[in-house]
Amino acid sequence: MVVPLPHTLIIDSLRIEKKDGKRFILHRVDEGQTLYAISRKYKRSVAEIKAANPDMKEAVRYDQLILIPVPDGALSRKEEKAIDKAIKKQEKEAKREAREREKETEKVADARTVAKAERAPEKEVKKPDDPAQSGIHVVEVGQTLYSLANRYGVSQADIRKWNNLPGNNVLIGQPLIVSEKAYLDRTPSNAVAATKSTETPSRPTPSHPVDTNTHESRPHDTRPTTRTEPKPDHRNETDTPTRTSAPGTKPAEPEPEPPRPGNDAPMPTQGRRISSSGVAEMIDGTDGSGKFLALHRTAPIGTLVQVRNEFNNQSLWVKVIGRLPNTGINDKILIKLSSQAFAKLSPEDRRFRAEVSYIVK
Repeated sequence: MVVPLPHTLIIDSLRIEKKDGKRFILHRVDEGQTLYAISRKYKRSVAEIKAANPDMKEAVRYDQLILIPVPDGALSRKEEKAIDKAIKKQEKEAKREAREREKETEKVADARTVAKAERAPEKEVKKPDDPAQSGIHVVEVGQTLYSLANRYGVSQADIRKWNNLPGNNVLIGQPLIVSEKAYLDRTPSNAVAATKSTETPSRPTPSHPVDTNTHESRPHDTRPTTRTEPKPDHRNETDTPTRTSAPGTKPAEPEPEPPRPGNDAPMPTQGRRISSSGVAEMIDGTDGSGKFLALHRTAPIGTLVQVRNEFNNQSLWVKVIGRLPNTGINDKILIKLSSQAFAKLSPEDRRFRAEVSYIVK
């Protein structure tokens, strides 16, 4: 005997589904509701409910969705048509929602593709065209010159030479050259030749000709001479250019002091001057070297740059020992100074507005 399913139970259920030609009520388990209570509510046996839900365990849990079978003949023809119509409507709405979700997913994917394409040229601009980039290491917390030498299989002396380091101290965030190839790529051959030429200065030509024959013919002649010209005073010969000057001419002015780290020498007039303004900060960590050093975004390593505090107009020369890391926190930073240089330019503030200038040939 088939027990008819009350119409009120169908209305109170979550929805009606049709699967393999059979109709099912989709029921959501209430709090504290048991499988036996559900079987009594829908007048279906526990075995029938378990057969419709093969993955269901012995006990049901709160908010679980289970299928309640609707036996054949339990509904009238009118109810079956109404239920089938509602099922078709649900299926259409589910397909429409799936298409909308698919379209939305495609829009998001297209937007990501467009954004990626827009960012691609910018990445190409920021990508450094530097063959020695693979040989650069940015110092991290806890790293020392000894650990970096062991890591890259080089000596500490090589790292000091390649980066012009005065000692074994390294700073957090400081870029270091850690391979000979990177060092050679960053050291032009003409710069090496210029360094060698400055190391061997030419001997100055004497301002007065020396009569070698006279000195050779009388090396030990003690007889009085009849020459009325005084003998040349070689002791004062080198002082002649500075102690005598032509009548009517001004004495030569002393040469200006050349720039060196820590002094306030004037900017050289030879070469092309590059200047920029921005924020100056102190290099992270304490180096304890007492040197006037800096990390700069564009100035070549080893360059002397003049830093001027635009607030108090104090300025000094510092030596660039590395690149300023191109990270988000450094976007608005122009230069980072060692503690010694920062204390001289801005003893009270943690940062200041600075003008940075240097000469390129």
